[in-house]
Amino acid sequence: MSHGKTLAFHSYKGGTGKTTLITNLAASLAKEGKRVSLLDFDLYAPSLATYFRKKSTCYLYDVLNGGVDISDIIIDVSQELNLKGKLLLGLSSPKKEDVQEIEIRHDLKWQLKAVRRFLAAKKSLIENYDLDYVLLDTGPGIRYWSINTLATADFLFLTMKISDMDIEGTKKMTVDIYDSLKKFGLQYYIVLNKVPGASPVEDAGWAENEFTLIEELENDLNTKVVGTVPCYCDIQFNRHEFLFSINKPTHPFSKKMAILSQQIQKTIHS
Repeated sequence: MSHGKTLAFHSYKGGTGKTTLITNLAASLAKEGKRVSLLDFDLYAPSLATYFRKKSTCYLYDVLNGGVDISDIIIDVSQELNLKGKLLLGLSSPKKEDVQEIEIRHDLKWQLKAVRRFLAAKKSLIENYDLDYVLLDTGPGIRYWSINTLATADFLFLTMKISDMDIEGTKKMTVDIYDSLKKFGLQYYIVLNKVPGASPVEDAGWAENEFTLIEELENDLNTKVVGTVPCYCDIQFNRHEFLFSINKPTHPFSKKMAILSQQIQKTIHS
């Protein structure tokens, strides 16, 4: 029986590159031969359907509502991406009425039932597909389902940039949210995304400051920085960046994602 781990990726605010990072990480893991499911739990602004250019007749909302089994929403993209392992997608509904119903039209009783339904569905997903990892792309900030999703994970990876706004916001989230979840067994770590270092000029300056910044963050947030990923202009300003880690394996970003994959696996299995 599989003992798949659930990894949630969260950020204080939007714009950290979290979705690009988690999609490429999921693909990197599957490329290595891991069996991975990637679920779009940014229920308020879902993006994986657009990113993968996929459509579905039912969504995670339908699972939360008790209308379908989680296997009904799974889209297997392993073969078309020529992956050694498995990559299974679970999309969120882009329909305005479904987004509104998640938070506005349902009472607390429904919300609690929905959490229980998802926990049961996730257990079924891991067992039926013999998964190594379930990756949850969560909505930024502290909205109801963003926090509930974190509570269903084994590990949380805080995706952040090195701006003062991101750093101070993440510190506040740590005090208000993450430390509370930690009491129930959730372990959280930091991934620094869009850092300097993608050009030779930036690399020289960043190399001098990287160690100091990481040490300060680890002390302030009382956790470990598991990886840093530079900001690459050809990804940042690409109209439709799509799985550089698979389609452009020699790109520096792809190499960074392979390293991050190994660092994360080492961290959670240590």
